[in-house]
This record gives sequence, structure tokens and C-alpha cells, in this order.
Amino acid sequence: MFEYSIEARRTDARGSVATTKNAALVLDTSLEGRTDAFNPAELLLAAIAACMIKGIERVTPMLDFKLRGVKVVLHAVRRDGI
Repeated sequence: MFEYSIEARRTDARGSVATTKNAALVLDTSLEGRTDAFNPAELLLAAIAACMIKGIERVTPMLDFKLRGVKVVLHAVRRDGI
């Protein structure tokens, strides 16, 4: 069984920070938005992309396949007012 935990806290009116182990990630939780941090939707897409890349990393040794690189591009559209 694997267990995971993070801690997220508001740093100021412009954002928050999430931490786990020795890593920190700046989060865009402001109403105005900011370009130097992941907003919740971008963070979700990043998590999905990371899962896909990790899956590729697990399978390639079994297939005796050598990678030169992996790129995952995800796009989402939010529809308000539905």
C-alpha cells in the first residue's frame, strides 16, 4: 500500500504553497490569477501528465526500449454558466 500526503497553506492574498517531502510548489489561488504559479486546473493537468510519464518510465524497461525524451501536451476548456 502506498500513502501520500501534502500540505497546502495560503501565503498571502496572491497565492499559496503546497509542500511534500523536500519539495514545494507555488499555487495560484488568487482571484486575479498569476503567471508564475499553477492554478488548480493546471495543477490537475500537470498531475495527469506526470502519471502518464511515470507509466511510460515503468513500461519502457520491460520492453527494452530506450527513450530520448517524452512530451505530454494536455489542453482543457472550462465552460462557465452551464
